Amino acid sequence: MLLTIAKRYLATFGGGLAIAAFIALGTTWLGQSTIERLVQENANHRAATFADYLLANRERLDALVTGVARVPDIETRIRNAAALAQITGFSIFDQTGAEVFSTGAKGEAWMLRDRPGGVSQGRRLSHETLAREGYWQMASGAGDIPSIVMPLIEDGRPVAYLSAQIDTTAENIAFARTLSLASLQLLAILFVAAGLPALLYMRRKRRMDEADERIVFLHNHDSLTTLLNRRRMHEETDRILSTSRATRERMALWFIDVDGLGDINDSMGQACGDELLRAIAARLGEIAERGDLVARIGPDEFAILQRGVRAEENLHAFAHRITAAMSDPIELDGGRVVPGLSIGAAMTPEHGRSYTDLIKHAELAFLHQKAVRREEFTLFRPSMDTDSHRRRQMEQLLREALSGNGFELFYQPIVSGQSQELIGFEALIRMPDGEGGFVPPSVFIPIAEARGYIKDIGSWVIGEAARQAALWPEHLFVSVNLSAVQFHDGDLVEIVRRALAEAGIPGHRLGIEVVESLLLEQSDAILEQLRALKTLGVSVDMDDFGTGYSSLGYLWRFPFDKLKIDQSFMAAFDEGKTSIPQILETIIALAHNLGLKVTAEGIETQEQADLLRAFGCDQLQGFFFGRPVSATHVAGELLQSMSTRRSQPITVLQPASLSVQ
Repeated sequence: MLLTIAKRYLATFGGGLAIAAFIALGTTWLGQSTIERLVQENANHRAATFADYLLANRERLDALVTGVARVPDIETRIRNAAALAQITGFSIFDQTGAEVFSTGAKGEAWMLRDRPGGVSQGRRLSHETLAREGYWQMASGAGDIPSIVMPLIEDGRPVAYLSAQIDTTAENIAFARTLSLASLQLLAILFVAAGLPALLYMRRKRRMDEADERIVFLHNHDSLTTLLNRRRMHEETDRILSTSRATRERMALWFIDVDGLGDINDSMGQACGDELLRAIAARLGEIAERGDLVARIGPDEFAILQRGVRAEENLHAFAHRITAAMSDPIELDGGRVVPGLSIGAAMTPEHGRSYTDLIKHAELAFLHQKAVRREEFTLFRPSMDTDSHRRRQMEQLLREALSGNGFELFYQPIVSGQSQELIGFEALIRMPDGEGGFVPPSVFIPIAEARGYIKDIGSWVIGEAARQAALWPEHLFVSVNLSAVQFHDGDLVEIVRRALAEAGIPGHRLGIEVVESLLLEQSDAILEQLRALKTLGVSVDMDDFGTGYSSLGYLWRFPFDKLKIDQSFMAAFDEGKTSIPQILETIIALAHNLGLKVTAEGIETQEQADLLRAFGCDQLQGFFFGRPVSATHVAGELLQSMSTRRSQPITVLQPASLSVQ
């Protein structure tokens, strides 16, 4: 952290240190020169004071100049006065500049021992010194004991000259200590006055820089996974692709969807869902090679730009690495979740040369993968684009049909197994294709389920079938197929109750057919809804019995009224498959023993009808008795035919375009 800050503000720190060093050096130089002047002035003052002491009593000066004194200890007094002035030694020169008295140099003290009368070393003052006029002081020598030379003036003229060696050691130490303390105080003042605001500024600047970096990061990255976001992925991919024509580099764009993220958020909480996404993002980042791009482009969608793809085999290897990385469970709130992914891929240049084209085609491949689930991933094929266009057209038709009541119900007859009299109809939804024909339910129902339209469609079917049944004779019922989605919100019973009330028919005239995929959930909520439907008098029927995940446990766990034998048994019977009659007889006998009625669908021949009648099948349905027809055909032709020939098989002619069961 400190290293990062130091690197970021290196220039600022360097400038601050340079300014501080300049101030410190300047302060030291100024202080040192000031000390030298102060010490010099103090030395000059002490020399001048000593000179005044000598001139105050001419006898003192004469004793030194002539060596003759009337007072015996006058020289000792003079020496004591010099010592009090911290003069370590002094010399007297006469008017001609010749040395007449000297206490001796410090280095010679061991030899002279300050003997009375002093010594004379034969020194003379220079002519330049003697030529000076007026009062003056001149310093010579270096170190802590400089010499101060000055004239001793009496009546305006020099009577002698004094050279005093002043000991400035104590002053130098005191002034140096004072200077150091003052310098520290000055630096402290500078730090408080300038350094502290500078630190506060740098701290604020650092926070501003971090905020700017965070803004830039969030502008380009996903905040949850720290991967590139959709916009940045788009820009970077197009930038890389712009050079691929020149380099001929082949690349692949992967579209990766996390399966079941919504269920995890609902069951374990949003935090667990976020943790799952972070774990998946980290694993995808480890899989990607250097130079690849990894991004989160949707709530549960990721994209990878894989570079350096030489052949399709590289795609299979990369897909295997993805699935292998996701095979390890992820710990979420005490539970273990193995991520499920649906993966689609598109390659350059055959599937596109821009991010927009590649991501569109990779997403189409992913949708195909989600529906088929044959391999670890699906590579885009041009035919998928056609399928996607057809799917978009179908979605548009669905939206228009929902908003404009554009659906239509067709009705296929259901007859008594023994008398072959008409007893009811199965309502089958049709959607006009806009060109005079109809779209088969097998085409638009899966799309409606994927887009969340199926509940609205199912509610409309229940209401329309009940309304139509109210127009028929009272002994006829109508049966409708329901998707498992109808049960998820828990309001199905109310929808059925409202439809019966609005149509004004009793519950026994309506049958509800459910598929086995609903029963796999085995939830109490679904069981309660099925029981509530029975309290309304509605018949609850198991559709397509004998296929898929059929289990005898369903027959006692859920309150069924009827089993519908899947039409595949009739096709197998016509093909001569062995044991089909025995299986049919067993199913019918089992249902009767449990108090259930049995409907067989897919009857197309008299032989099939006779076989089932022999086994005691309660109800029959199929093209042999009539194809699905509109309500107009039912009212105008089918019911009239049944009123005159109740015991004969029903044959209803209709256009070939309506022959979809």
